[in-house]
Amino acid sequence: MSFNGAAGFIGVGKMGGILVEGIVESGLLPGGDVAVFDIDSARVRALNEKFGVRQAGTIGDVVSASDIVFLCVKPDQFAGIAEQLRDAWSARKPSFVSIMAGVKASRIRGLLELEAPVIRVMPNVACLVRQGVAGIAEDPAAPAEINAFVKTIFDLLGGSVIVAESKLDAVTAISGSGPAYVFMFIEALADAGVKLGLDRASAEKLAVRTVAGSAVMAEQTGLNTLELRARVSSPGGTTVAATSRLESGGFRGLVIEAAEAAYKRSVDLAG
Repeated sequence: MSFNGAAGFIGVGKMGGILVEGIVESGLLPGGDVAVFDIDSARVRALNEKFGVRQAGTIGDVVSASDIVFLCVKPDQFAGIAEQLRDAWSARKPSFVSIMAGVKASRIRGLLELEAPVIRVMPNVACLVRQGVAGIAEDPAAPAEINAFVKTIFDLLGGSVIVAESKLDAVTAISGSGPAYVFMFIEALADAGVKLGLDRASAEKLAVRTVAGSAVMAEQTGLNTLELRARVSSPGGTTVAATSRLESGGFRGLVIEAAEAAYKRSVDLAG
């Protein structure tokens, strides 16, 4: 299902900028159909020069000229711009897409004092290299082509899953915060390599490529992770010695507890 409207962005920091790049470079929309606003005018100018997007003078200009508006500001900044969004909304009645962590759609509508369609998305940092994954809570009140357009964008940046809004805190715990868990594991694996006599550069390359390659295997082979682990676990061998130590040290339980802690914090932030 194609989308032939115009898109707008309020905030074009790291994630907002990569969304603009993905939309224009993939040909989903021409730059002239994308309006951007940010308090950092240099960011707006840079995107205009690179992708031909429209430089909006105000937040209201973005809203009144768009069919879909991406809210890419920090959660604590939203209340301060809600009035400007509200005042301009009636001109075109766009749908909103929020990537603000922890801010519920009902909260967004409450601050806007509008019954506007609100799609919530929880992306992760790997979208920056187009290897990310996002949880998307669609809004049935939004036009079907808008919901489909949002999914297409995040699929281009790596992948997406459609979830109920009530599950976005779980998405945050697994994929939103997840890259930090993986980075920590890579760091520890590289430290082990150095401890065992490898130079730092070699240890880091081995650790990074091992994690990256393992992830690709898990995604592409169609095998579950238990089967994949069995393939490299010879009876009485080195891998079994290592994984047994991880199990006895509570590795699996710690990962689960870490995700549960992230989940609880996400719920708390939402109020």
